[in-house]
Amino acid sequence: MFPLAGKAFPTGADELTDSIRDALAEVLTLPKKGVPVTVDAPDYPKVKRLVVNLDGASVSATEPPPKPELTGKRQPGLRVKALEVSGRPVRYESSQVEFGLTAEDVGLAFAKDKSGRPLLVLTDAAAGKVDARVAAADIQTLALAAASAAAAQQGIKVQSVDVDLRQEGKRSVVADVRVKAKKMMVSGVVRITARLDVDDALTATVSGLNCTGEGVVGSLVAGVVQPKLKAHEGHKVPLVAFSLGDVTLRDLTIDVKDGLRVAARFGKRG
Repeated sequence: MFPLAGKAFPTGADELTDSIRDALAEVLTLPKKGVPVTVDAPDYPKVKRLVVNLDGASVSATEPPPKPELTGKRQPGLRVKALEVSGRPVRYESSQVEFGLTAEDVGLAFAKDKSGRPLLVLTDAAAGKVDARVAAADIQTLALAAASAAAAQQGIKVQSVDVDLRQEGKRSVVADVRVKAKKMMVSGVVRITARLDVDDALTATVSGLNCTGEGVVGSLVAGVVQPKLKAHEGHKVPLVAFSLGDVTLRDLTIDVKDGLRVAARFGKRG
């Protein structure tokens, strides 16, 4: 699902290019080099090739926009022979995620959300594949930032964070985070565990959050962090920066070697 700028549906290739690019620029800082959107459509609305290149972009919004809620009837949109979407990487604060999508013979319908904003909705495809990856270093960076923010309220300094991921079932990952912290001259260890379940929209739902501490400092930090974890129970983390619309994924695989990588196929064939 791609957001479009303005209130009207684009009526030509140039309008489509500008509309997608301007909508992306509302939430992303796009690289100065390169072309973020390419539309090859001499026979619009038939499109030979649609490329959305977000390589090197960074999230400028304070948090990702919510998933749009569609309203009203959809309208006939585009038939795209080849669709490519790439974000290798897209940066958010001090971390980054990599994702990509390629598909053949794709249907994209025009729709609007509750605010009247136009959208392109992925309705079908002959064949396609999508993948998303977060490196181990970026997962540790995120964990370190979260732990440091919570510990600082009690005058505690986080010294190090280690994250261990293991697969549990076809679509689930268990994260074990070990935090070493210090207050004055005393050190302690905090252990945080969580489960991530990945759905067909490539969204990870967080559950089973728990925090325990070792030693005086570890117990103190755990007492501060545990109540805060409750607010994140059931939190959904999108692994890609766009919605997959109506398509259903298959052959989904998860790899936890050196980070978290999710890949899947979709479409009528292969």
